[in-house]
Amino acid sequence: MFPLFNVLLAPFVPALWLYTLHRRFVQKKSAASFHGQWGKVSPAMREFGRQNGPKIWLHAVSVGETMAAKPIARALKNEIEGVQIALSSTTDTGHEIAESLLKNGEVDCAFYFALDLAPVQNRVLSALAPDAILFIETELWPNLLHLARRQSIPTFLVNGRVSDNLLKTAPKIGPIWRWMSGNISIFLMRGEDDAARLISLGVAPQKIKVTGDVKLEAPPISSEELRKVWRERLGLIENDKVLICGSTHAGEEEIFLRLAPKLTGWKIAFAPRHPNRFDEVAQLAEQAGFDVITRSSHKKWKPNSIFLLDSVGELGDFYALGDAAFVGGSLVSRGGHNLLEPILRGVPVVFGPFVHNFLAQRDLILQHQLGVQLQTETEIAAWLNALDFNRADFAQRVETALETHRGAAAKMARIIDEAIAKSRG
Repeated sequence: MFPLFNVLLAPFVPALWLYTLHRRFVQKKSAASFHGQWGKVSPAMREFGRQNGPKIWLHAVSVGETMAAKPIARALKNEIEGVQIALSSTTDTGHEIAESLLKNGEVDCAFYFALDLAPVQNRVLSALAPDAILFIETELWPNLLHLARRQSIPTFLVNGRVSDNLLKTAPKIGPIWRWMSGNISIFLMRGEDDAARLISLGVAPQKIKVTGDVKLEAPPISSEELRKVWRERLGLIENDKVLICGSTHAGEEEIFLRLAPKLTGWKIAFAPRHPNRFDEVAQLAEQAGFDVITRSSHKKWKPNSIFLLDSVGELGDFYALGDAAFVGGSLVSRGGHNLLEPILRGVPVVFGPFVHNFLAQRDLILQHQLGVQLQTETEIAAWLNALDFNRADFAQRVETALETHRGAAAKMARIIDEAIAKSRG
């Protein structure tokens, strides 16, 4: 399958070249991103490859997966003596988070993920010389997986999930899916439902282990100080209630702009999922008759204004400012985003019907009454206007809800450690 796949891929290489040029010079993406996509090996990557200890390449596509990489990297450091971790990401925003983890000493190398072309990936693989490769959640790349298996490098899908899209697509690309999934050493899945879905796609049960969801094991974060800092920074008074609309997609901001006049005493903040929509969202708010205060302006929040978090990597802490949060990608059919981020900052959450990528989180939240799933604008307005919760009681319920999910990352790390030891002889 490897030769056939690359013969089929070859005609698309010129288009990929033009696409990356367009990203670099028209969309103004970083030069580092462009060079990384074509497999430029940095001195830091070469230095990583020369290390003697166990070396793990951890790949996370964007911000959400890169944030999930944090507890995994921490567990690997705790469980595997002398381990070195290289973290790759695909997007500029994901790379910014990866660079912050590098700066904090949580990983040892950060770089952009290369296009899945065999010569390109082979160059990166040779430079890094990893003892294992970990793909977070849904990221699988056929050529890299094949090259890793050929070099007897164990590969893992960690915190694995099977999206509705994969469930539909895998049968349509049967031979490629079987080749690709066959090259994964072990699937470490976040839940029984995802494991069952994987088995239905033909993966051998003995290659699957359910280790839990690392996003569910995160400890609640003390948010009072964060809340105080944000409120002082934005000039909010005691009675101001704030709704944080995080990770929003096109079509969702308009809903809350329409709702704003119906919400008694609430101020609204938007944190779009994609930074390239910052200007678009600001324009939408202005067209709806609101002033826009941006994070980058460092101005105080004024009456009749919408706040726009036009920064990357701050949303998690920014949720602490809220009295309620909406998690985007759920009122439009995107499958949702991490529903636990606001919960961990002591803030109840509302989300729409489209959370099929986060069903375990949804069930946990609804079971412990940490938020609501609503369908319509009218329902959302009614819930917000009636919301009255005790922060101390809410924090206790969060602690109770997460207690049974501790240790997922440590389980993953132990399994990976065993596999590395076995492969190294």
